[in-house]
Amino acid sequence: MVPDKIRRQDVQNFWERHPVAAASIPETPGTARYFQGFDRLREAMEPAALASRVYDFPAFSGKRVLDVGAGNGFVMSRYARAGALAFGVELTARGVDLCRRRFAVEGVRAFVTQGDAENLPFADASFDAVTSMGVLHHVPRPERAIDEIHRVLKPGGQLTLMLYHRNSAMYRLRFPLMRLLKGKSLAEQVNEVDGEGNPKGLVFSRREAHAFVHRFSAVETFVGLLEPWMVAPGFSRVAKEAWLRPLASRLGWFLYVKARR
Repeated sequence: MVPDKIRRQDVQNFWERHPVAAASIPETPGTARYFQGFDRLREAMEPAALASRVYDFPAFSGKRVLDVGAGNGFVMSRYARAGALAFGVELTARGVDLCRRRFAVEGVRAFVTQGDAENLPFADASFDAVTSMGVLHHVPRPERAIDEIHRVLKPGGQLTLMLYHRNSAMYRLRFPLMRLLKGKSLAEQVNEVDGEGNPKGLVFSRREAHAFVHRFSAVETFVGLLEPWMVAPGFSRVAKEAWLRPLASRLGWFLYVKARR
């Protein structure tokens, strides 16, 4: 990857102003109704069969699990419910507050701290599993972040990532059409998936994902999430999500990576 000039503060400022998915949920962030709305949205994007394959929550009961880029605590809370010792690192003070509010609302025990994916505040070989879902493509130096994850994982520990997929309908069909209609480059559109003004976004092919996690072993990649609006503007009016489901494993927007330390 080519180094860029995006600063950590630029990324942090954006996410302080735009908590994850808050623009899509008509509830006040931090309330029980906000968390319920977020959970419905997330569970629609990751149906039960896919979520089981991605997270395998029961397998980590009694284990130490770290979520890098904890957002509002969705992943942490589910590992905690399944019996894991759940920890999280979140770049923003607002995100840390949302996580703690979620844990209070749900009555789960989990621990979150404000910190930087590129400088994780944990000792070497501290965790049995590390997840980072939709985060590393936003950090200024993703290579530094993946090295930090490698450092804090125990030998044999499980890595689970979600990255944006280069060979998706979104990137290969919708974004080029929108470039013609709106004049925004592909890079600008990737940045703005999570909101206008987001300073950093990346996409990965499967091959690029393998290269990204080259220090890990037993690497597995798979793809999910394909909705009609991701294909082309207005496509939702003529197509149903069920029609696209067979194509989601090839053209979906979420590229999952699982590997071992």
